Formats: sequence, structure tokens, C-alpha cells
Amino acid sequence: MTQPAEMQSARYDRSSAVGKILADLRRKNAWTLADVSKRTGVSISALSKIENGQSQPAYGVLTRLASGLNIDFVELLDSGGHMRFSGATRAITRAGAGTHFRNDMGIYEALAPDIAAKSLQPMLIEISPREADGPRVRSSHRGEEFVYVLEGEVVFEMSPYTPVLLAAGDSVYFDGSMDHGFYAVGPASGRILSVCFPGTSELPATPENISK
Repeated sequence: MTQPAEMQSARYDRSSAVGKILADLRRKNAWTLADVSKRTGVSISALSKIENGQSQPAYGVLTRLASGLNIDFVELLDSGGHMRFSGATRAITRAGAGTHFRNDMGIYEALAPDIAAKSLQPMLIEISPREADGPRVRSSHRGEEFVYVLEGEVVFEMSPYTPVLLAAGDSVYFDGSMDHGFYAVGPASGRILSVCFPGTSELPATPENISK
């Protein structure tokens, strides 16, 4: 049965949840916005917008927050319990049962959300088409990323390379710290599997864009 639009929106838009969890963490630890900014590299103005539910933080921003605050990025989306990864741990994620969030790149489903502090972060992402005069959505984050196209066709853009069209069955492995983005060749959305490994690489010293 199809869910009402307002229920679907609540399921995917977690910007308000991120803001509440971030505010709770600040209160618990008596941190100011400046303290969190120093720990994470996210600007004070961006943090304020996140806490007030005025932004849709990108994956790269979520990982900066998580790394600086020493928590798993999924914990910023869901304040429920999470087990830490250890030997013999396993987590089964049923179809559609991951943790969902939305930003300008598309609709994300973080898989294995029950496990915190894992080395890999797998995600299913529904990539939206880009309007002819629409903004070029970009992201950057530490470490390496592998993307496999499941459905549709998507354009992969990464500095300094020429944009490339990827079809179902194509894949790309790249340095996530480089400015990059995807958009679907419409009218339908594309669907990709993304697996990120945070690693130890550093992000370029450029301001983050909380909407990308």
C-alpha cells in the first residue's frame, strides 16, 4: 500500500532529526557551536542551520560531524541503539529497512544501520535528474568510494575529469575527497549502490556546502 506523501517525506527528510541529535549532544557535553565547529571543521553558520532544520546536510558534512564528535554518522540520523562492530558481528538489513535521508543529490538508504563504527558504509541512493538550468550538486568526504549503477543511467562528475555516463552494470572507484557528484539522465531517477571507506585521506581546505 502506498504511503501518504507526508509520511514518505517524514521518512526521508531527516534534517530535523540531525539538528535535534546535534543539539542534544552539545547540551550533554556543554559544547558551544564554536566548540563543535573546531572539532568538525563545519562552519558555525552551517551548524546553526542544521540545528534549526534549515539545511539538508550532505553525506560529507555528516561524516565530518561524526568523525569530529566520535560517533557513527548513522547515529546522527537515528538516536536509537547501535551495536559496535566486533568479531563475529553480523547485521541483516531487509529490503527498504535501512535508515533513509534526503539531500539535493537524492534519496539515501544507509544499510547496516544497526552497526556503529564500521569500516565500510554501504548506501543505496536514488539519484534525481538535474534540470537544464539547475545547480550542479557536489559532495566531498574523506576516503575512498565505490559506486555500482543498479538502475537507469547517471552522469558522474569529478574534478578534474570530463563527466562520464554510467549505465546499469557500470561502476566507478574514486577518491571521495575530490569534488564529485551524480545526476540521472531523466526523466526517471537512477539508482546506485555506494560503498564508502573513510580511510585517512584529508579533505581539501574548502568551505563545505551543506545543501550538496
